Amino acid sequence: ARGAGGGGGGGGAPRVVAAAVDWNDERTWPDEKADVIIGSDLVYQSDAVPVLARAVKGMLSDAGAFLYVCPETGRDGLDGLDAAMEANGLTLTSKVDAPESYGANPLASKDEEDCFLHFHELAATRYVLREFRKG
Repeated sequence: ARGAGGGGGGGGAPRVVAAAVDWNDERTWPDEKADVIIGSDLVYQSDAVPVLARAVKGMLSDAGAFLYVCPETGRDGLDGLDAAMEANGLTLTSKVDAPESYGANPLASKDEEDCFLHFHELAATRYVLREFRKG
C-alpha cells in the first residue's frame, strides 16, 4: 500500500491506507511496499524494538520513510530504537521536539477531567518526532 506522497507512480493522488499487521507475521504485511509508514508510541518493551525495526524494513519501499512520534523517555527499549533501525538499514535523518500542541487535550468536549482520566501523562510528557529513511 502506497503511503502519503505515493500514488503508485501513475501521477494520481496519493493513496493512504491503514493496516493492522502482526509485526512477527510477514503474511499480514501488505504486498505493496509503503512510501511512508507512520507510527505513534509503539515501543513499550525492549524485546519489541528489533521486531518493529524488522517489520518497518520489510514493509517500506526502497526510498521510503518511517515517521515516528513517542515520548522522549519512559518507555522500556526506547534507548535502543535508533540503533535497531540503523541495524535494519534505516537511517535517522531527523529528531526534533514535537510542538507543544501535541500535549493539548484531544477530546472534542475539551473536558479536562476526562482528558486526565484517559491521557494522564499527555500534558506532562515531552514528545519527539523521528524520521528514519531507507536506502
